[in-house]
Amino acid sequence: MGQFGNQPDFGTRARYILPTGNPALEIPGINLGSAALYIGTGGTLFCNVVGGNGDDGLGIFTEFTNIPDGTFFPVIVSNVWAGYDEGETTCSNIVALY
Repeated sequence: MGQFGNQPDFGTRARYILPTGNPALEIPGINLGSAALYIGTGGTLFCNVVGGNGDDGLGIFTEFTNIPDGTFFPVIVSNVWAGYDEGETTCSNIVALY
């Protein structure tokens, strides 16, 4: 996220993204760098969290479920995956904020 005046928490760039790739099938996704997300239409999100993905035993992704519509997602991510063996990203209208 960029800086605007003395407010380092404001996004200064944004881009619409579509979830891509599947780590289980070794299909690469688009690297977002470090982005916060706005989720327009909620659901399930498979992503890589910058700094680590918890202890899911796979270390490949983190799955977030039941994300509501119109959510500023308070996690910095590097990838949003289309899916994995266990399911798919059902969130849509996703905007990456930098």
